[in-house]
Amino acid sequence: MKRLRISEPARKIPVMADVDAVVCGGGTAGVAAAICAAREGLSVVLIEKSSIPGGMVTHVTQWFSDFANKGGFPKEFITHLRNKGIDAKPYYNPWLVLPYLDSLLKDADVRVIYLADAVAPIIKDKKLQGVIIESKSGRTAIRAKIVIDATGDGDIADRAGARFKQGRAGDGAVQAISLSQILMNYTAGHISHDKMNEIFVAAVKKSGRKYWQPYSRWHPFPVVGTTNTLIHTVPHATGYDPTDAAQLSDALIEMRRQAYELYDLLKNNSEEFKDIEFGPFSAIPGVRESRRIICDRMVTKKDLLSGAKFVDGLFTVTQGIDIHRRDRKEPAIMCEKIQPYEIPYGALLPKGLENILVVGRCIGGDHEAMASYRIIGDCMAMGEAAALAAKSAVTGKCSLRKISVSKLVSEMSARGYERQGKCKN
Repeated sequence: MKRLRISEPARKIPVMADVDAVVCGGGTAGVAAAICAAREGLSVVLIEKSSIPGGMVTHVTQWFSDFANKGGFPKEFITHLRNKGIDAKPYYNPWLVLPYLDSLLKDADVRVIYLADAVAPIIKDKKLQGVIIESKSGRTAIRAKIVIDATGDGDIADRAGARFKQGRAGDGAVQAISLSQILMNYTAGHISHDKMNEIFVAAVKKSGRKYWQPYSRWHPFPVVGTTNTLIHTVPHATGYDPTDAAQLSDALIEMRRQAYELYDLLKNNSEEFKDIEFGPFSAIPGVRESRRIICDRMVTKKDLLSGAKFVDGLFTVTQGIDIHRRDRKEPAIMCEKIQPYEIPYGALLPKGLENILVVGRCIGGDHEAMASYRIIGDCMAMGEAAALAAKSAVTGKCSLRKISVSKLVSEMSARGYERQGKCKN
């Protein structure tokens, strides 16, 4: 069906800022990119659509991995959490991460614009010159020498004309979207997922009704540093395109329905959960997969299985392939072991565009590879690498493709990022 279109009158847009780098998206990769770029002496504006920084690390999850072989910002981050008692490996308290990120952004002199969305690139001859944003100040422009797309969905790269792929081969189905919720007054302690599944079976039998469990690998435990607060991500929605506004909205409604159904089932039919109280949801959903931008290099499953090492390799990933169900017929989660492999610099450079880097799950890679490198530690590492590349391009007054990649690789190594695997030019 052909979409109806209208013409928007041309108008002059005020420039809010003119900076070295604008980072679109204040999630895991974006926060790292903004802080590291500012520490390198660049003027930086960070655009974040929610009211707090951190994305998955503060909104959605309380679990991390693949930090052991990382230096730089990821090491600084994890060291802070452990020194402050915010974590109990591999879990952590997401709410206590927030004041830490706030302090890092302030100390680095990053200008953060919250409750704002980067809606369009400023582009001429395929060279980005900044972005247009929508915020409480209306429609304004951020002019920048370098644009770092940390939207997760590759929104700016896509709107600048970059090609992309989405989902698995064949039908384009993406991993399930999830939604985090707090359950209060939880006193049953740590329950293994096997025991939890037994509790589900007994609760369903007692209730006398049918129940489909959206995620069967749940193992409840109180949030680190609390005694009776539980975060769960049982609601999972499949069959929705997270880049489509209407479908994403429908997925949120479905997951909130699932959350209440779960609460009602457990509270009224299980001893362990009889005293729980219904709590709030995360402000954003846990989107695991959307656009994968076509970049100069594309990381593949073959690279993961062979342990590929690239000439422009930035850091090593050890996280296995971790795919949450793409439809209701699949098991809740499918995991596959890999060999340690590297993320190449070319996977951050959208093909055919200049002055833009992509970081996070939207970098160049295939469906299975993305299911490995999409996690917190690796996204932070991408953000730091993007910051160093931006510094080289700005100070050298050159294209991101003309910087000394060997120096970038050496700088990442000097910061403690390990490299390993077989060489691949």
